[in-house]
Amino acid sequence: MNVELRHLRAFVTVATELHFNRAAAQLHMSQPTLSQTIRQLEDTLGFTLLGRTTRSVALTPNGQMFLAEARAVLERFDSAMRQAERVASGLVGQLRLGHLIGSAIDYIPAILRAFHETYPEVSLEVEEFDFRSPEAGLDTGATDVAILRPPVDLPSGSEVHVLRSEPRVACVSDLHPLAARTEVSVADLLDQPIVAAPGSGTWRDYWLLLDHRGENAPLVVYEAATFEAELQAVASDRGISIAPATAARFYARPGLAYPTITDASWCDVAVALPPKPLPAARHFAHLAVQITSVIPAV
Repeated sequence: MNVELRHLRAFVTVATELHFNRAAAQLHMSQPTLSQTIRQLEDTLGFTLLGRTTRSVALTPNGQMFLAEARAVLERFDSAMRQAERVASGLVGQLRLGHLIGSAIDYIPAILRAFHETYPEVSLEVEEFDFRSPEAGLDTGATDVAILRPPVDLPSGSEVHVLRSEPRVACVSDLHPLAARTEVSVADLLDQPIVAAPGSGTWRDYWLLLDHRGENAPLVVYEAATFEAELQAVASDRGISIAPATAARFYARPGLAYPTITDASWCDVAVALPPKPLPAARHFAHLAVQITSVIPAV
């Protein structure tokens, strides 16, 4: 049967109003067009739905039966469309969050709490990435939004919104000559053996201070994918590493010192979106910026 939603909606409106002119006004169509639509529906069904006189409109017994079913179909359709609209607007659905290990460690709990409270019908899947994947899955499509530390190699058109900035520090063994100092310069570090992230790329180069080295390559003595592996190598005096200042608070332990690098640019924590973000991902990014703006820097 070639019955469309417009036929059902026209019939339900007439059956509710029992007046063609009022129904036509509600449906924003002319009365002749509405009458034709009802006749098309009756012809397709093979029975009369409405009894018409010059003064009144009444449902036939078959019309009474069909009205209940037509209303149920329209209600289910309208409910499905409302739900689809909520999904399309990012109020319902799933969201995959990636975060680089150690990034926004002091902000993520507050951001996640606020997101769950604001968007309770969005299921948030959280995955932590180590130093082998500084893009936190955003480069491969494994995640929909990411908290990370720029600079990273993201697809063209990606958005990066900085949440906080902080100094970079040198992480050194307490046996190292620089351990007694609270501040160091980049020049103090360039000849030191250094612990690096695995692989290659913009992010690794940044933490190796490659933009300060000119033609002189760093002496990489060890590659570590996590803070724990990095700090263990440093504490055993195999080499130094470069880290964000928050490492001194969240990864402090005996055997390590964290002098601040006075002449290196500050490093950022950011929330990043792919070139065509999901609405829910954009909601998350907006909330992350909002939450971190009111959390005092430590």
